[in-house]
Amino acid sequence: MTDLNETAPPPAGFGVRTGRRSFETSLHRKLPSLVIRSATVTNISQTVEVEIIPRLVMAHGNGVHQTAPSNILPATDGGASGFAELVLGTESYRAAELIQSYRNSGASLETIYLDLMVPAAQHLRRLWMNDEWDFAAITLALWRMQQLLRDFSPAFCADGGFKSAGLRALLTAGPGEKNDITHMMFGLVLAGEFFRRDGWDTWIEPDPAGAAFIETIRTQWFDVVEFFASHDRKLDDLATNIRMIRRESSNRNIGVMVCGPAFTERPELVLLVGGDAVVSDFSQEVSQAQNVVKLLTERR
Repeated sequence: MTDLNETAPPPAGFGVRTGRRSFETSLHRKLPSLVIRSATVTNISQTVEVEIIPRLVMAHGNGVHQTAPSNILPATDGGASGFAELVLGTESYRAAELIQSYRNSGASLETIYLDLMVPAAQHLRRLWMNDEWDFAAITLALWRMQQLLRDFSPAFCADGGFKSAGLRALLTAGPGEKNDITHMMFGLVLAGEFFRRDGWDTWIEPDPAGAAFIETIRTQWFDVVEFFASHDRKLDDLATNIRMIRRESSNRNIGVMVCGPAFTERPELVLLVGGDAVVSDFSQEVSQAQNVVKLLTERR
């Protein structure tokens, strides 16, 4: 696994949990952790480093590797498409400078994430689907956006005061999302940042069809599982996964949330797949998760 927590790896005994109380006693980190299953992340990194970057270097010269200038790029009105151009271009460091310039102008990171980066990720996905940019360039751009989330993570989590909620979320993709994995991973990492800011420890398991996912559900305590689905072509498989989670989880009152375009457009589908709530806004995600946990706990 890859632990993106800036302080320390998971403590001893982070594995089997028989209940929430035993999990809470192990939370001693100042900054809630973000754990990402290494197999998928390693594959993404290898794809970017071994296949995509060399192809872009051949196409554009050595401009992929550069030293960022000291001047901060002034905030502009380029919007999501302008930001997408920055992470697509050879001067991608300017994306970080633009984020910082907005912060210097008084914008919160939450506003920047929701009003700039999320639409930019959606714009990048459309560029790929419309064959305006190739897969390699879009993958690298979305990978750069994940890195930006990681770079600004300490500042974003500081807004929450580094508190601990004593709660834990598992974030995963809906079935059949492998072809869109970089866009999906950006969404999962961003969701993880909102959970971490509110004191939740967060685990990202990108492949719900793998044996590792079932093992994680059986041996780790989670209060909430959230699925990201970009389409509605695999809803039967998603319903099967949700039933498996409820059957195999060590938390018999685990909450299940769904998000993504498939449910934003038709929130009633949550009933079809057996979920508890639909997330349509990242800023409301954690409060919805807390409500789900509260309702399911009171139902016992």
